[in-house]
Amino acid sequence: MLDIKKIRPGFPILKKKRNNRPFIYFDNAATTQKPKLVIDAICDFYSNYNSNIQRGMYFFADKATTEFEKSRAIISSFLNTQFKEEIIFTSGTTHAINLVAFGFLQKFTSKGDEVLIGEMEHHANIIPWQVVARKLGVKFTKLKCCENGKVDIKQLKEKLNTSVKLIAVQHISNITGHENNIKEICALAHKKNIKVFVDGAQAVSHKAVNVRGLDCDFYSFSGHKCFGPTGVGVLFGKKKLLLDMEPFIFGGNMIDQVSFSKSSWGKLPHKFEAGTANIAGVIGLGVAIKYMLSLGLNEIREREKMLTNLMWGSLKSINNVIINTTPPSSPIFSFNISGVHNYDVGSLLDEMNICVRTGQLCAQPAINSLGVPGLIRASLCFYNTEEEIKIFTSSIKKIIKIL
Repeated sequence: MLDIKKIRPGFPILKKKRNNRPFIYFDNAATTQKPKLVIDAICDFYSNYNSNIQRGMYFFADKATTEFEKSRAIISSFLNTQFKEEIIFTSGTTHAINLVAFGFLQKFTSKGDEVLIGEMEHHANIIPWQVVARKLGVKFTKLKCCENGKVDIKQLKEKLNTSVKLIAVQHISNITGHENNIKEICALAHKKNIKVFVDGAQAVSHKAVNVRGLDCDFYSFSGHKCFGPTGVGVLFGKKKLLLDMEPFIFGGNMIDQVSFSKSSWGKLPHKFEAGTANIAGVIGLGVAIKYMLSLGLNEIREREKMLTNLMWGSLKSINNVIINTTPPSSPIFSFNISGVHNYDVGSLLDEMNICVRTGQLCAQPAINSLGVPGLIRASLCFYNTEEEIKIFTSSIKKIIKIL
């Protein structure tokens, strides 16, 4: 098991106090805190070798390019891609989804085709497909999900036909913490020559992801949800698809030849990385992934499994707490308290120095399907402690008595 007493001091923000009291951070599904290693790597770039990449011939530029591309290699290995150039750096999961929505749908679909989207998806994995599908005359179809947030496989099988060109689905739900069986979804889809896009924003901080093992066509995640900086993310795409797709952001660094009559695009991955990248962010993300690997993905998984079981049992034991009937795959817990508005609970928890998310969780269709106005979400990761769960549970009991 991980030694939390050694790990927590490596996160500067976890030492902070409010009103001379420590705080509990249970909003890791929104963004994770950053280890000092990552913060130092970003400061090191700006302090010691700040320059643009893939352009200059001088020593700062060479160092920056080398460190930037090291991150690509680290992430390629982390996701087990076949080629390094299958890793495209983006500003985050949202950017990655837009890149595929515009690049893939415009190239590989035509009027009358269909895309399938899970009803429990984050808004970022709904709106881009919806907008592009409408422009192209492509049918935009909701995939039914079970109460736990997983795609209903039985209904999925019924909806697969030759008109369907793509399925977009999350790996782990940002509401319930339950994990979709991506390997099965991809196998079913590929029998009909349907491509699969996976939103992995909630997965990469909690488990090992092997894109070749899953056999997904696209996979995306955001750096800030896996201990890296904001404003940087990753799109994995199978090389053949990326070669055939058109970019949708144009400018410098993504070109081969430019003239006033026509222009041509550069090779992968640069074709999809127009302009000056978030260099410090990419370098920081590489360090964040190395940090996770140094702790051990299995060790992280085992600790979070223990935290999940403890949190689940604690919440289930409290009268008036309304929560799903089965424990989640990852430590993400969305619930309500009978007769109490979620915002009121969030406000009282804030007064108790406990950080959670409340409301519609950037997933209005999912919230509507669950028939509630909103939810309280407590999301943990490996640096959270058993003692924090005890305090949280006690605080919920106090709030129930107050309200």
